[in-house]
Amino acid sequence: ISSIFAILKHMFPKVPKIEDLILQVLENSPEDTKILIEKIRIVRPKTSKQAVYKALKKMRIDEVIVQTREQVALSDVWLKKLADFVERAQLNYRTTVHPGINFLNLKQGEKIAYTFKTFEAADIFWAHAFGVLSEVLPKTIPLFLYNPHEWFILVRPESEIFLFEGLKKAGKQLFVIVGNKDHLDIHAGKYFDGKSLHYFATDNHLFSKPNYYVNVFGDFLIEVWLDERTSVAIDAFYKNTKEFDGKAKLELLEIIARKGKNKLVINHNKRKADKIRNMFKKYF
Repeated sequence: ISSIFAILKHMFPKVPKIEDLILQVLENSPEDTKILIEKIRIVRPKTSKQAVYKALKKMRIDEVIVQTREQVALSDVWLKKLADFVERAQLNYRTTVHPGINFLNLKQGEKIAYTFKTFEAADIFWAHAFGVLSEVLPKTIPLFLYNPHEWFILVRPESEIFLFEGLKKAGKQLFVIVGNKDHLDIHAGKYFDGKSLHYFATDNHLFSKPNYYVNVFGDFLIEVWLDERTSVAIDAFYKNTKEFDGKAKLELLEIIARKGKNKLVINHNKRKADKIRNMFKKYF
């Protein structure tokens, strides 16, 4: 289990760790070692062959991977340990009260605020809150998301697609509005099927602050104010980027890793949730 924690604690580095990239490449199937190195170099162009082999050796010792002369694969034993860990953690979090985290107990009109020095830290908690609230939301009630830019799908496509597929399998409807219409905003629309996953990019800003994000789950809202300087940098990136390749992805990862003031508020407020839902009627 210690090897699992050693990898998971570095999930959001400024420059992706080689070990994390190896996990991403091997997520779907085993891979030829030479091709694995080539794929890693797309994101980390200066990564040497020796550095990849060193990372593979450590992961092999930790029993995270199995390796033959030509192929690398995730260890079935490690995957089962990871699955057991996740299952136990989910059970514990559902049955134990955690002060400051058990936001489902918020009464109507109550809210709780969190601040984070980096957006990466905020995003980790955001993902946790999103998962909890979407799980308890009845499938008859759609989810509504507003983002100035849908950059999440660009930097973490695997996790975002996993989230979307989970909503589809649960029979839930997702509506996303993006408050800009740059090239990459339009590009992100390909990940939405228009049946259960709905997406609309518009130049009409629904909210005055360009660093404001909001998710609506019934009467609950997750509101996020991204650091203003980071938000400006993301917007400039979108205005100046026409092709999202490995270099562009690394640049965007570096932007969201910057330190700053990031605020997340979980709000139990039917009136505010209804108001935001009504904004979506114009677009869907």
